Amino acid sequence: MAQQDLPWTVLRLINWTKEYFVRVGVQDPRLAAEVLLAHVLDCSRIQLYARFEVQPTAEQLAAYRALVARARAHEPVAYLVGSKEFYSLSFKVTPDVLVPRPETESLVSEAVEHLRALGRPGRMWDACTGSGCVAVAAAKHVPEVQVLATDVSKPAVDIARENAEAHGLGDRVRCRVADLLSLPPDCPEWSQCDFLSANPPYVADGDDVAEEVKHEPSIALYGGADGLHFVRRMVAAAPAVLAPGGRFAMEFGMEQADAVRDLVDDTDAFDEPVILLDHQGLERTIVAVRL
Repeated sequence: MAQQDLPWTVLRLINWTKEYFVRVGVQDPRLAAEVLLAHVLDCSRIQLYARFEVQPTAEQLAAYRALVARARAHEPVAYLVGSKEFYSLSFKVTPDVLVPRPETESLVSEAVEHLRALGRPGRMWDACTGSGCVAVAAAKHVPEVQVLATDVSKPAVDIARENAEAHGLGDRVRCRVADLLSLPPDCPEWSQCDFLSANPPYVADGDDVAEEVKHEPSIALYGGADGLHFVRRMVAAAPAVLAPGGRFAMEFGMEQADAVRDLVDDTDAFDEPVILLDHQGLERTIVAVRL
């Protein structure tokens, strides 16, 4: 049987799409192919492996090909399927929020470690929350913590609230519109919190970014001429909202580690900051404890 006459099984679709995505430069080609096909077939990615010989219907093939064409145009796969896995949890995402990324999971790990060690119910503030992935994941893993999740974007806050409620955390994750660390009027309890996390915009204006990233909200990406406009504001305001012994963890961009460390040192409000590497071995997160 000629190659073109072979049936379009799940396995053949995955292999063909992976090779196609490699040629056209789609990120994580095999993963992208599997996520799109699982979405069309209304199953999990792992369930695809038990369905390699299944032949999708004509309607499913048409829907899949339409999604592949949009991914070819570098629309983020997470936006195409409406969700993204982060810290082993599923989060709703739309073009109003950044796509959650593995490097941001270190903020959750730091929060969980610190809040569990308190020996009492703690308070966490997640600024620039976007989809709420950090806030929700931390609350999911620390049962008694109360979390404030804020963002300057109301559409983002609405998504964060949906995600909190979807994970049964609407009573412990309070989502509010706020500019960086401006305390919402109805949240006075967070004036001295135990953990502060932030993933502020840190891409320098004019810097080149991946084609997929260009589809994400610019308000959550760009941080001025050197990328540090919002980082500076965040660091300067952090000491005032952290209780003594509280931990501050913030993500930053490539080649910004020295500048961010200096900003934290210059506050004279923290102990010696620690720079954490992401899964690619790049300096990505600063962690410091309030004196």
